[in-house]
Amino acid sequence: MEKQAKRRPKILVVDDEPAIRELLKLQLTASGYDVVLAEDAFAARRLLYQAAPDVMVVDAHMPYVSGVEFVSTLVGEASLPWVPVIFITGRAELLEGASALGSACLVKPFLAARLIELVERALRPQQGGSRLRTQLPNAA
Repeated sequence: MEKQAKRRPKILVVDDEPAIRELLKLQLTASGYDVVLAEDAFAARRLLYQAAPDVMVVDAHMPYVSGVEFVSTLVGEASLPWVPVIFITGRAELLEGASALGSACLVKPFLAARLIELVERALRPQQGGSRLRTQLPNAA
């Protein structure tokens, strides 16, 4: 009887800078994750439905729609499962908005080991448990 291959967790990386996306993909893939890339919030929204990621790594500061705005629009959306978010940013002042969403945050530049640690932590609640809807603090 063959053993069924264990599914690798899927990470959606959302960043407007191609070099950052590729670097994160290399780091996450080397750590055993499947990685899907999106260049902005519009592509990320589409991929949420298509790729069904287990965790999102989102740049807080992007053109058109910031990462914080993007994630805020997802909160309470009944058609989406709960997906943990890790915000990354080169602008520390954006962390307040990201923290208000209850998400982990990293300021660029950061060590790959720290990102992997946060991804592993984000995946833990899902192991053997049900996926819950994200809610903003004080949301009805």
